[in-house]
Amino acid sequence: MALNYLEGPFVFRLNENGAGPHLLVQVCTERGWREYTGDNMTLKDRWNLWWRSGGFPSNHYKTLLPWQFTNHIPKGSSICRKDNLVRHLKCMKKIYGSIYDFSPLGYNLPLEYTKLAADCSRYEKDDRVWICKPVGQSQGRGIFLFRKLSDLTYDNMAVVQRYIKNPLLIGGYKFDLRLYVCVPSYKPLTIYLYKEGLVRFATEKFSLDNLDNPFRHLTNCSLNKLGPGYSEKKERVGAGCKWTLRQLRRYLEQSGYSDWFLWQRIACLVSLTILSQAAGIPRSSNCFEFFGFDVLIDENLKPWLIEVNVSPALGNDCEVDSEVKKPLLHDMFDLLGLPVCNTGLSLFTIWATSEEEAEDERSSRCYPSKESKRRCKMGRESIALINVCPEPQTMFRQGIPDACGDVWSRYNPLSVDRVMRRGFKGNNSTPPPFVWDNGKDWRNPVTREGGWIRTYPLTHSKPTETTEFIHHSGSPLLSETPRIAEKEIKTTVMCIYKYLKAAKDVHGKLGHLGDDPCNEFLQGSLGLNTEVWLPEK
Repeated sequence: MALNYLEGPFVFRLNENGAGPHLLVQVCTERGWREYTGDNMTLKDRWNLWWRSGGFPSNHYKTLLPWQFTNHIPKGSSICRKDNLVRHLKCMKKIYGSIYDFSPLGYNLPLEYTKLAADCSRYEKDDRVWICKPVGQSQGRGIFLFRKLSDLTYDNMAVVQRYIKNPLLIGGYKFDLRLYVCVPSYKPLTIYLYKEGLVRFATEKFSLDNLDNPFRHLTNCSLNKLGPGYSEKKERVGAGCKWTLRQLRRYLEQSGYSDWFLWQRIACLVSLTILSQAAGIPRSSNCFEFFGFDVLIDENLKPWLIEVNVSPALGNDCEVDSEVKKPLLHDMFDLLGLPVCNTGLSLFTIWATSEEEAEDERSSRCYPSKESKRRCKMGRESIALINVCPEPQTMFRQGIPDACGDVWSRYNPLSVDRVMRRGFKGNNSTPPPFVWDNGKDWRNPVTREGGWIRTYPLTHSKPTETTEFIHHSGSPLLSETPRIAEKEIKTTVMCIYKYLKAAKDVHGKLGHLGDDPCNEFLQGSLGLNTEVWLPEK
Protein backbone atom coordinates (compact mmCIF):
# COMPACT_ATOMS: atom_id res chain seq x y z
CA MET A 1 0.00 0.00 0.00
CA ALA A 2 1.37 3.40 -0.91
CA LEU A 3 2.38 5.60 2.00
CA ASN A 4 0.15 8.63 2.43
CA TYR A 5 2.31 11.54 3.55
CA LEU A 6 -0.75 13.63 4.32
CA GLU A 7 -1.08 11.67 7.54
CA GLY A 8 1.40 12.54 10.23
CA PRO A 9 3.28 15.47 11.72
CA PHE A 10 6.49 17.27 10.82
CA VAL A 11 9.28 14.88 11.82
CA PHE A 12 12.78 15.84 13.01
CA ARG A 13 15.73 13.47 12.98
CA LEU A 14 18.93 13.80 15.06
CA ASN A 15 22.29 12.45 13.89
CA GLU A 16 22.47 8.75 12.99
CA ASN A 17 21.64 7.39 16.43
CA GLY A 18 18.83 9.74 17.41
CA ALA A 19 20.92 11.46 20.09
CA GLY A 20 21.13 15.23 20.15
CA PRO A 21 21.19 18.33 22.37
CA HIS A 22 18.36 18.47 24.88
CA LEU A 23 17.64 22.10 24.06
CA LEU A 24 17.21 21.31 20.36
CA VAL A 25 14.84 18.46 21.15
CA GLN A 26 12.87 20.75 23.46
CA VAL A 27 12.46 23.45 20.79
CA CYS A 28 11.43 20.94 18.13
CA THR A 29 8.87 19.46 20.51
CA GLU A 30 7.52 22.91 21.40
CA ARG A 31 6.89 23.48 17.71
CA GLY A 32 4.72 20.37 17.61
CA TRP A 33 7.23 18.24 15.70
CA ARG A 34 7.69 14.52 16.28
CA GLU A 35 11.00 12.77 16.73
CA TYR A 36 12.11 10.27 14.09
CA THR A 37 12.30 6.67 15.31
CA GLY A 38 13.48 4.80 12.22
CA ASP A 39 12.04 1.54 13.49
CA ASN A 40 9.90 0.99 10.39
CA MET A 41 11.52 0.58 6.96
CA THR A 42 8.30 1.76 5.33
CA LEU A 43 8.78 5.10 7.11
CA LYS A 44 12.55 5.35 6.71
CA ASP A 45 12.20 8.45 4.50
CA ARG A 46 9.42 9.95 6.60
CA TRP A 47 11.44 12.77 8.11
CA ASN A 48 11.37 16.48 7.37
CA LEU A 49 14.42 17.92 9.12
CA TRP A 50 17.62 15.95 9.66
CA TRP A 51 20.00 17.69 12.06
CA ARG A 52 23.52 16.31 12.21
CA SER A 53 26.51 17.53 14.18
CA GLY A 54 28.84 16.56 11.34
CA GLY A 55 28.35 16.92 7.62
CA PHE A 56 26.41 14.74 5.21
CA PRO A 57 27.97 12.66 2.42
CA SER A 58 27.88 14.52 -0.87
CA ASN A 59 25.54 11.98 -2.46
CA HIS A 60 23.01 12.53 0.33
CA TYR A 61 21.94 15.88 -1.12
CA LYS A 62 21.09 14.30 -4.47
CA THR A 63 18.49 12.06 -2.86
CA LEU A 64 16.67 14.73 -0.84
CA LEU A 65 12.92 14.64 -1.34
CA PRO A 66 10.81 17.82 -1.63
CA TRP A 67 9.73 17.74 2.01
CA GLN A 68 13.21 17.09 3.48
CA PHE A 69 15.68 19.65 4.85
CA THR A 70 19.18 19.34 6.31
CA ASN A 71 21.25 21.62 8.52
CA HIS A 72 24.34 21.54 6.30
CA ILE A 73 25.11 22.87 2.82
CA PRO A 74 27.40 20.83 0.54
CA LYS A 75 31.00 21.99 1.13
CA GLY A 76 29.56 24.75 3.30
CA SER A 77 31.66 24.14 6.41
CA SER A 78 35.17 24.40 4.98
CA ILE A 79 35.92 27.44 7.16
CA CYS A 80 35.16 25.34 10.25
CA ARG A 81 38.44 23.46 9.90
CA LYS A 82 41.20 25.50 11.49
CA ASP A 83 43.69 24.86 8.68
CA ASN A 84 41.18 25.69 5.94
CA LEU A 85 40.20 28.91 7.69
CA VAL A 86 43.82 30.05 7.83
CA ARG A 87 44.24 29.17 4.15
CA HIS A 88 41.05 30.92 3.01
CA LEU A 89 41.76 34.13 4.91
CA LYS A 90 45.39 34.27 3.77
CA CYS A 91 44.26 33.97 0.17
CA MET A 92 41.63 36.69 0.54
CA LYS A 93 44.05 39.03 2.34
CA LYS A 94 46.58 38.59 -0.44
CA ILE A 95 43.97 39.64 -3.00
CA TYR A 96 41.96 42.27 -1.13
CA GLY A 97 44.41 43.61 1.42
CA SER A 98 43.90 45.03 4.90
CA ILE A 99 40.11 44.58 4.99
CA TYR A 100 40.95 40.95 5.87
CA ASP A 101 43.24 41.96 8.72
CA PHE A 102 40.99 40.49 11.41
CA SER A 103 42.60 37.11 11.99
CA PRO A 104 45.91 36.56 13.84
CA LEU A 105 48.88 35.59 11.69
CA GLY A 106 48.73 31.78 11.29
CA TYR A 107 50.66 28.83 9.90
CA ASN A 108 49.50 25.37 8.88
CA LEU A 109 51.83 22.68 10.17
CA PRO A 110 53.76 20.74 9.04
CA LEU A 111 53.47 22.40 5.60
CA GLU A 112 54.47 25.90 6.76
CA TYR A 113 56.89 24.98 9.52
CA THR A 114 59.82 26.67 7.76
CA LYS A 115 57.92 29.97 7.53
CA LEU A 116 56.98 29.70 11.19
CA ALA A 117 60.59 29.04 12.20
CA ALA A 118 61.76 32.11 10.29
CA ASP A 119 59.15 34.34 11.93
CA CYS A 120 59.85 32.93 15.40
CA SER A 121 63.50 33.85 14.90
CA ARG A 122 62.59 37.31 13.60
CA TYR A 123 60.29 38.14 16.52
CA GLU A 124 62.31 36.47 19.27
CA LYS A 125 63.35 39.80 20.79
CA ASP A 126 59.69 40.91 20.95
CA ASP A 127 58.90 38.11 23.39
CA ARG A 128 56.04 37.09 21.09
CA VAL A 129 53.66 34.39 22.33
CA TRP A 130 52.24 31.73 20.00
CA ILE A 131 49.27 29.40 20.37
CA CYS A 132 49.12 25.90 18.85
CA LYS A 133 45.78 24.27 18.03
CA PRO A 134 45.34 20.70 16.72
CA VAL A 135 43.26 20.74 13.54
CA GLY A 136 41.10 17.75 14.39
CA GLN A 137 40.08 18.63 17.95
CA SER A 138 37.61 20.98 19.63
CA GLN A 139 36.51 22.30 23.04
CA GLY A 140 40.03 23.44 23.87
CA ARG A 141 41.58 19.98 23.73
CA GLY A 142 45.26 19.88 22.81
CA ILE A 143 45.73 23.67 22.77
CA PHE A 144 48.87 25.14 24.36
CA LEU A 145 50.90 28.37 24.36
CA PHE A 146 54.65 28.77 23.82
CA ARG A 147 57.34 31.40 23.30
CA LYS A 148 60.27 29.43 21.88
CA LEU A 149 60.11 27.22 18.84
CA SER A 150 61.90 24.51 20.83
CA ASP A 151 58.75 24.26 23.02
CA LEU A 152 56.53 23.43 20.03
CA THR A 153 55.48 19.79 19.76
CA TYR A 154 52.74 18.32 17.59
CA ASP A 155 51.82 14.86 16.37
CA ASN A 156 49.31 15.59 13.62
CA MET A 157 48.24 18.60 11.57
CA ALA A 158 48.08 21.76 13.63
CA VAL A 159 47.66 25.50 13.31
CA VAL A 160 50.01 27.93 15.04
CA GLN A 161 48.87 31.54 15.39
CA ARG A 162 50.18 34.68 17.01
CA TYR A 163 48.57 34.92 20.44
CA ILE A 164 46.63 38.12 21.20
CA LYS A 165 48.55 39.43 24.21
CA ASN A 166 46.33 42.43 24.93
CA PRO A 167 42.75 41.16 25.21
CA LEU A 168 40.09 43.39 26.71
CA LEU A 169 39.61 42.20 30.29
CA ILE A 170 36.61 42.41 32.61
CA GLY A 171 37.60 42.24 36.26
CA GLY A 172 40.96 40.91 35.08
CA TYR A 173 39.37 37.98 33.22
CA LYS A 174 39.76 37.22 29.53
CA PHE A 175 36.62 36.61 27.46
CA ASP A 176 35.47 36.00 23.90
CA LEU A 177 32.16 36.14 22.06
CA ARG A 178 30.12 33.28 20.61
CA LEU A 179 28.07 34.71 17.75
CA TYR A 180 25.41 32.75 15.88
CA VAL A 181 25.18 32.93 12.09
CA CYS A 182 22.70 31.38 9.66
CA VAL A 183 23.40 31.07 5.92
CA PRO A 184 20.25 29.87 4.11
CA SER A 185 21.76 30.39 0.67
CA TYR A 186 25.14 30.89 -0.99
CA LYS A 187 23.78 31.64 -4.43
CA PRO A 188 22.71 34.34 -3.95
CA LEU A 189 24.75 34.87 -0.80
CA THR A 190 22.44 35.53 2.16
CA ILE A 191 23.72 35.93 5.72
CA TYR A 192 21.85 36.44 8.99
CA LEU A 193 23.46 37.29 12.33
CA TYR A 194 21.59 36.82 15.60
CA LYS A 195 21.22 39.86 17.87
CA GLU A 196 21.97 37.90 21.04
CA GLY A 197 24.90 35.65 21.82
CA LEU A 198 27.24 34.47 24.54
CA VAL A 199 30.17 36.09 26.28
CA ARG A 200 32.46 33.29 27.52
CA PHE A 201 34.94 33.95 30.31
CA ALA A 202 38.11 32.29 31.47
CA THR A 203 37.80 31.42 35.16
CA GLU A 204 41.20 32.59 36.40
CA LYS A 205 42.66 36.06 35.97
CA PHE A 206 44.66 36.67 32.82
CA SER A 207 48.44 36.73 33.06
CA LEU A 208 51.27 36.01 30.65
CA ASP A 209 53.50 34.90 33.51
CA ASN A 210 52.07 31.39 33.36
CA LEU A 211 51.33 30.08 29.86
CA ASP A 212 50.54 26.57 31.08
CA ASN A 213 47.31 27.41 32.92
CA PRO A 214 44.41 26.91 30.48
CA PHE A 215 41.90 28.52 32.86
CA ARG A 216 43.71 31.86 32.35
CA HIS A 217 43.93 31.76 28.56
CA LEU A 218 41.11 29.61 27.15
CA THR A 219 37.45 30.57 27.26
CA ASN A 220 35.88 27.25 26.20
CA CYS A 221 32.94 26.59 28.53
CA SER A 222 33.44 22.82 28.39
CA LEU A 223 36.89 23.38 29.87
CA ASN A 224 36.22 26.18 32.34
CA LYS A 225 33.23 24.55 34.00
CA LEU A 226 35.71 21.94 35.27
CA GLY A 227 38.01 24.59 36.74
CA PRO A 228 38.28 25.50 40.43
CA GLY A 229 37.08 29.07 39.85
CA TYR A 230 33.92 28.22 37.95
CA SER A 231 31.49 28.39 40.88
CA GLU A 232 33.21 31.26 42.68
CA LYS A 233 31.90 34.81 42.45
CA LYS A 234 34.55 36.47 40.35
CA GLU A 235 35.24 40.21 40.28
CA ARG A 236 32.77 41.97 37.95
CA VAL A 237 31.95 38.62 36.30
CA GLY A 238 30.11 36.72 39.02
CA ALA A 239 29.72 32.95 39.28
CA GLY A 240 29.93 30.71 36.22
CA CYS A 241 31.56 31.77 32.95
CA LYS A 242 28.84 33.17 30.67
CA TRP A 243 27.11 36.47 30.01
CA THR A 244 24.78 37.54 27.25
CA LEU A 245 25.76 40.18 24.68
CA ARG A 246 23.21 42.46 26.33
CA GLN A 247 25.11 42.22 29.63
CA LEU A 248 28.38 42.99 27.85
CA ARG A 249 26.96 46.06 26.14
CA ARG A 250 25.68 47.39 29.46
CA TYR A 251 29.09 46.82 31.03
CA LEU A 252 30.84 48.64 28.16
CA GLU A 253 28.43 51.56 28.45
CA GLN A 254 28.94 51.81 32.22
CA SER A 255 32.72 51.66 31.70
CA GLY A 256 32.65 54.57 29.24
CA TYR A 257 33.31 52.65 26.02
CA SER A 258 31.73 53.79 22.76
CA ASP A 259 31.15 50.41 21.13
CA TRP A 260 28.82 51.05 18.18
CA PHE A 261 31.57 50.75 15.55
CA LEU A 262 32.91 47.57 17.21
CA TRP A 263 29.69 45.71 16.37
CA GLN A 264 29.72 46.94 12.77
CA ARG A 265 33.26 45.61 12.38
CA ILE A 266 32.12 42.28 13.78
CA ALA A 267 29.17 42.06 11.36
CA CYS A 268 31.52 42.74 8.43
CA LEU A 269 34.07 40.25 9.77
CA VAL A 270 31.40 37.55 9.67
CA SER A 271 30.35 38.33 6.09
CA LEU A 272 33.93 38.51 4.82
CA THR A 273 34.79 35.16 6.43
CA ILE A 274 31.81 33.41 4.86
CA LEU A 275 32.61 35.05 1.54
CA SER A 276 36.11 33.53 1.63
CA GLN A 277 34.68 30.07 0.87
CA ALA A 278 31.69 31.09 -1.25
CA ALA A 279 33.33 30.38 -4.61
CA GLY A 280 33.64 26.68 -3.79
CA ILE A 281 30.02 26.12 -2.76
CA PRO A 282 27.91 24.28 -5.36
CA ARG A 283 24.28 25.04 -6.09
CA SER A 284 22.07 23.41 -3.46
CA SER A 285 18.54 23.40 -2.12
CA ASN A 286 16.60 22.37 0.99
CA CYS A 287 19.59 23.00 3.23
CA PHE A 288 21.12 25.71 5.38
CA GLU A 289 24.23 26.26 7.48
CA PHE A 290 24.32 27.26 11.15
CA PHE A 291 27.67 28.58 12.41
CA GLY A 292 29.15 29.62 15.74
CA PHE A 293 31.73 32.41 15.30
CA ASP A 294 34.25 32.93 18.11
CA VAL A 295 35.52 36.51 18.27
CA LEU A 296 38.01 38.07 20.67
CA ILE A 297 38.07 41.81 21.47
CA ASP A 298 41.39 43.44 22.30
CA GLU A 299 41.96 46.43 24.57
CA ASN A 300 41.66 48.77 21.56
CA LEU A 301 38.17 47.40 20.78
CA LYS A 302 39.42 45.63 17.67
CA PRO A 303 37.65 42.31 16.98
CA TRP A 304 39.72 39.25 16.08
CA LEU A 305 38.28 36.10 14.54
CA ILE A 306 39.46 33.08 16.53
CA GLU A 307 37.60 30.25 14.78
CA VAL A 308 34.31 29.16 13.21
CA ASN A 309 32.32 26.22 14.54
CA VAL A 310 29.99 23.98 12.59
CA SER A 311 26.83 23.00 14.50
CA PRO A 312 27.72 25.11 17.56
CA ALA A 313 26.95 23.62 20.97
CA LEU A 314 23.28 23.70 21.93
CA GLY A 315 23.76 22.44 25.46
CA ASN A 316 21.87 23.91 28.38
CA ASP A 317 24.56 24.25 31.05
CA CYS A 318 23.13 27.36 32.67
CA GLU A 319 20.25 29.85 32.55
CA VAL A 320 22.08 32.02 30.02
CA ASP A 321 22.16 29.13 27.52
CA SER A 322 18.40 28.73 27.62
CA GLU A 323 17.84 32.48 27.47
CA VAL A 324 19.87 32.80 24.28
CA LYS A 325 19.52 29.51 22.44
CA LYS A 326 15.83 28.70 22.71
CA PRO A 327 14.51 31.84 21.01
CA LEU A 328 17.45 31.63 18.60
CA LEU A 329 16.33 28.20 17.38
CA HIS A 330 12.65 29.15 17.18
CA ASP A 331 13.52 32.26 15.19
CA MET A 332 15.86 30.33 12.88
CA PHE A 333 13.23 27.73 12.04
CA ASP A 334 10.78 30.56 11.33
CA LEU A 335 13.36 32.25 9.11
CA LEU A 336 13.80 29.05 7.13
CA GLY A 337 10.07 28.62 6.66
CA LEU A 338 9.78 25.45 8.74
CA PRO A 339 6.29 25.06 10.18
CA VAL A 340 4.77 25.38 13.59
CA CYS A 341 2.50 22.37 13.95
CA ASN A 342 -0.72 21.94 15.85
CA THR A 343 0.12 19.72 18.81
CA GLY A 344 -3.41 18.30 18.94
CA LEU A 345 -4.76 20.42 21.79
CA SER A 346 -7.09 22.21 19.43
CA LEU A 347 -8.11 22.03 15.79
CA PHE A 348 -7.07 25.02 13.74
CA THR A 349 -5.31 26.00 10.58
CA ILE A 350 -3.90 29.35 9.61
CA TRP A 351 -3.22 30.49 6.10
CA ALA A 352 -3.37 34.21 5.42
CA THR A 353 -4.66 35.16 1.98
CA SER A 354 -4.47 38.93 2.42
CA GLU A 355 -2.34 41.51 4.17
CA GLU A 356 -5.05 42.02 6.81
CA GLU A 357 -5.26 38.30 7.57
CA ALA A 358 -1.47 38.07 7.68
CA GLU A 359 -1.35 40.88 10.24
CA ASP A 360 -4.11 39.25 12.30
CA GLU A 361 -2.23 35.96 12.17
CA ARG A 362 0.99 37.58 13.35
CA SER A 363 -0.72 39.27 16.28
CA SER A 364 -2.60 36.17 17.40
CA ARG A 365 0.02 33.45 16.93
CA CYS A 366 1.12 31.85 20.20
CA TYR A 367 3.96 29.57 21.18
CA PRO A 368 4.54 27.34 24.20
CA SER A 369 7.53 29.25 25.64
CA LYS A 370 7.84 32.73 27.14
CA GLU A 371 10.51 33.63 24.67
CA SER A 372 8.34 32.66 21.75
CA LYS A 373 5.36 34.58 23.13
CA ARG A 374 7.52 37.64 23.38
CA ARG A 375 8.62 37.18 19.76
CA CYS A 376 5.02 37.24 18.60
CA LYS A 377 5.09 41.01 18.98
CA MET A 378 7.70 41.29 16.24
CA GLY A 379 6.78 41.44 12.56
CA ARG A 380 7.47 38.30 10.56
CA GLU A 381 6.34 36.39 7.53
CA SER A 382 3.24 34.23 7.99
CA ILE A 383 3.85 30.61 8.89
CA ALA A 384 1.68 27.74 7.75
CA LEU A 385 0.54 25.65 10.70
CA ILE A 386 0.32 21.94 10.05
CA ASN A 387 -2.71 20.30 11.56
CA VAL A 388 -2.32 16.76 12.85
CA CYS A 389 -5.78 15.22 13.08
CA PRO A 390 -7.58 11.93 12.27
CA GLU A 391 -8.80 13.17 8.88
CA PRO A 392 -6.06 15.40 7.52
CA GLN A 393 -7.09 15.05 3.89
CA THR A 394 -10.43 16.77 4.46
CA MET A 395 -8.87 19.51 6.55
CA PHE A 396 -6.15 20.07 4.00
CA ARG A 397 -8.52 20.49 1.09
CA GLN A 398 -10.61 22.98 3.06
CA GLY A 399 -7.77 24.87 4.72
CA ILE A 400 -5.44 25.74 1.85
CA PRO A 401 -6.72 27.99 -0.90
CA ASP A 402 -5.71 27.69 -4.52
CA ALA A 403 -3.94 31.02 -4.20
CA CYS A 404 -1.10 29.29 -2.35
CA GLY A 405 0.16 27.90 -5.63
CA ASP A 406 2.58 25.12 -6.46
CA VAL A 407 5.61 26.63 -4.73
CA TRP A 408 4.16 26.25 -1.24
CA SER A 409 2.83 22.76 -1.91
CA ARG A 410 6.17 21.49 -3.20
CA TYR A 411 7.84 22.23 0.12
CA ASN A 412 5.04 21.28 2.50
CA PRO A 413 4.96 17.61 3.51
CA LEU A 414 1.18 17.70 3.73
CA SER A 415 0.86 18.12 -0.02
CA VAL A 416 3.57 15.72 -1.10
CA ASP A 417 1.28 13.09 -2.58
CA ARG A 418 -0.31 15.70 -4.86
CA VAL A 419 3.15 16.78 -6.05
CA MET A 420 4.34 13.22 -6.58
CA ARG A 421 1.29 12.40 -8.65
CA ARG A 422 2.40 15.16 -11.02
CA GLY A 423 5.66 13.36 -11.55
CA PHE A 424 7.99 15.44 -9.36
CA LYS A 425 11.04 13.22 -8.73
CA GLY A 426 12.91 15.17 -6.08
CA ASN A 427 14.06 18.64 -5.25
CA ASN A 428 17.44 18.55 -6.98
CA SER A 429 16.50 17.13 -10.38
CA THR A 430 14.58 19.93 -12.11
CA PRO A 431 13.92 22.73 -9.63
CA PRO A 432 11.76 25.53 -10.95
CA PRO A 433 13.42 28.80 -11.93
CA PHE A 434 13.90 31.50 -9.28
CA VAL A 435 13.14 29.20 -6.31
CA TRP A 436 15.88 28.13 -3.91
CA ASP A 437 16.23 26.25 -0.69
CA ASN A 438 13.13 25.88 1.49
CA GLY A 439 10.77 27.11 -1.16
CA LYS A 440 11.93 30.69 -0.59
CA ASP A 441 13.28 33.15 -3.09
CA TRP A 442 16.51 34.30 -1.46
CA ARG A 443 16.97 37.05 -4.05
CA ASN A 444 14.57 39.05 -1.89
CA PRO A 445 15.36 37.92 1.68
CA VAL A 446 13.51 39.32 4.66
CA THR A 447 15.29 42.02 6.65
CA ARG A 448 14.57 40.37 9.97
CA GLU A 449 13.01 37.28 11.50
CA GLY A 450 12.75 37.54 15.25
CA GLY A 451 16.30 38.20 16.45
CA TRP A 452 17.93 37.25 13.14
CA ILE A 453 19.12 40.33 11.25
CA ARG A 454 20.17 40.19 7.61
CA THR A 455 23.77 41.42 7.39
CA TYR A 456 24.20 40.55 3.72
CA PRO A 457 23.02 41.60 1.18
CA LEU A 458 22.92 45.14 2.51
CA THR A 459 20.57 46.30 -0.23
CA HIS A 460 18.18 44.58 -2.61
CA SER A 461 19.43 44.42 -6.18
CA LYS A 462 17.48 43.69 -9.32
CA PRO A 463 17.86 40.08 -10.50
CA THR A 464 20.50 39.69 -13.19
CA GLU A 465 22.14 36.82 -14.94
CA THR A 466 24.89 36.84 -12.32
CA THR A 467 22.46 36.16 -9.47
CA GLU A 468 20.34 33.42 -11.03
CA PHE A 469 21.06 29.74 -10.60
CA ILE A 470 19.06 27.96 -13.22
CA HIS A 471 18.24 28.78 -16.77
CA HIS A 472 14.81 27.69 -17.91
CA SER A 473 16.49 24.83 -19.73
CA GLY A 474 17.95 23.60 -16.44
CA SER A 475 21.58 24.37 -17.34
CA PRO A 476 23.83 26.43 -15.06
CA LEU A 477 24.15 30.10 -15.85
CA LEU A 478 27.38 32.04 -16.14
CA SER A 479 27.42 32.78 -12.39
CA GLU A 480 28.93 29.34 -11.86
CA THR A 481 31.91 30.07 -14.07
CA PRO A 482 35.11 31.16 -12.27
CA ARG A 483 35.30 34.55 -13.97
CA ILE A 484 31.79 35.63 -12.97
CA ALA A 485 32.19 34.18 -9.46
CA GLU A 486 35.40 36.18 -9.00
CA LYS A 487 33.64 39.34 -10.14
CA GLU A 488 30.75 38.77 -7.73
CA ILE A 489 33.15 38.23 -4.81
CA LYS A 490 35.07 41.40 -5.67
CA THR A 491 31.82 43.37 -5.83
CA THR A 492 30.77 42.00 -2.44
CA VAL A 493 34.10 42.88 -0.82
CA MET A 494 33.84 46.43 -2.19
CA CYS A 495 30.30 46.72 -0.84
CA ILE A 496 31.44 45.67 2.63
CA TYR A 497 34.45 48.01 2.39
CA LYS A 498 32.14 50.97 1.68
CA TYR A 499 29.93 49.93 4.60
CA LEU A 500 32.91 49.79 6.98
CA LYS A 501 34.27 53.14 5.81
CA ALA A 502 30.89 54.82 6.17
CA ALA A 503 30.36 53.24 9.61
CA LYS A 504 33.74 54.53 10.78
CA ASP A 505 32.89 58.04 9.60
CA VAL A 506 29.47 57.92 11.25
CA HIS A 507 30.96 56.74 14.53
CA GLY A 508 33.54 59.53 14.47
CA LYS A 509 30.85 62.18 14.01
CA LEU A 510 27.88 60.79 15.95
CA GLY A 511 29.24 58.04 18.19
CA HIS A 512 28.86 60.18 21.31
CA LEU A 513 25.12 60.56 20.63
CA GLY A 514 24.33 56.85 20.95
CA ASP A 515 23.11 53.98 18.79
CA ASP A 516 19.96 55.37 17.17
CA PRO A 517 21.48 58.45 15.49
CA CYS A 518 24.36 56.32 14.18
CA ASN A 519 21.97 53.69 12.83
CA GLU A 520 19.73 56.22 11.10
CA PHE A 521 22.60 58.18 9.54
CA LEU A 522 24.33 55.02 8.28
CA GLN A 523 21.12 53.68 6.76
CA GLY A 524 20.41 56.98 5.06
CA SER A 525 23.91 57.59 3.75
CA LEU A 526 24.22 54.12 2.17
CA GLY A 527 20.58 53.59 1.22
CA LEU A 528 20.39 50.39 3.25
CA ASN A 529 17.16 48.45 3.21
CA THR A 530 18.18 46.25 6.13
CA GLU A 531 18.57 46.95 9.81
CA VAL A 532 21.93 47.82 11.30
CA TRP A 533 22.98 44.77 13.30
CA LEU A 534 23.54 45.68 16.91
CA PRO A 535 23.02 43.69 20.13
CA GLU A 536 20.51 45.33 22.43
CA LYS A 537 21.43 46.96 25.72
